[in-house]
Amino acid sequence: MKAAFTKFFTFLAIILIFNSCSEDIDPLLGRDGALYGVGQFGNQLLSANRFSRLEIEVLYMEGYRPTTQMINGMQEFLEPLVNKPGGIQVIDREIPAKGQDTYTINNIRDLEREHRTLYNQGNTVTIFVMVLDGNFSRDEEETFTIGIAYQNTSMALFGPRIHMNTGGFRRPSRGLLETTVALHELGHLLGLVNNGTAMVHDHEDEEQEKHCDNEECLMFWQVETSGLFGFLGNTIPQLDENCLKDLRANGGR
Repeated sequence: MKAAFTKFFTFLAIILIFNSCSEDIDPLLGRDGALYGVGQFGNQLLSANRFSRLEIEVLYMEGYRPTTQMINGMQEFLEPLVNKPGGIQVIDREIPAKGQDTYTINNIRDLEREHRTLYNQGNTVTIFVMVLDGNFSRDEEETFTIGIAYQNTSMALFGPRIHMNTGGFRRPSRGLLETTVALHELGHLLGLVNNGTAMVHDHEDEEQEKHCDNEECLMFWQVETSGLFGFLGNTIPQLDENCLKDLRANGGR
């Protein structure tokens, strides 16, 4: 009888410990916190309600190190938009080149799992940026993608597209192009347009969903595609007032 009681209380203790650990698991933290859809972390990235500090991990494949303009530009872009009293830090490092001509979304996710080291922890929310040494698998001959946001805190830039379309006659500088695209993708992570961050006033492009209908706004659809070259001037486009109002209403500054 004594042995039976001992086994029962041991079993009960295991159940209580398991339940206690399960209740402590936060779905916003760790790797699980990086598996939501694009824009679904808009409030967490914008407000200080859950996370008061932001880290950006920038990984680049050999030969495709981003410019200082892009690294600094991301921080300068976010500082006036997000409520992060603990500050914003950008960390960059090189990873081995894969040598692939093209990458699918699944390829990119696999690379993130292999190389990403910073995840949401404590009061810190993280953004993951990867610059690849190949192009997007869905590109066509005349239409191609320069950058893409693919999960709630994850985005990628396609290095060869940036390099081959900058620095020449009537082409933007590499810093200008990659910074513009990076900021556009950050806008998508923040929930723009109407994709996790609700609109204060209707301004979503009817033909290009999740983009702004203002042709002068950073969130206009052409910014992340080959259409950018007929759109980009000598300066980086800014978020228009409608986009700014949306961010403020979702916890931003």
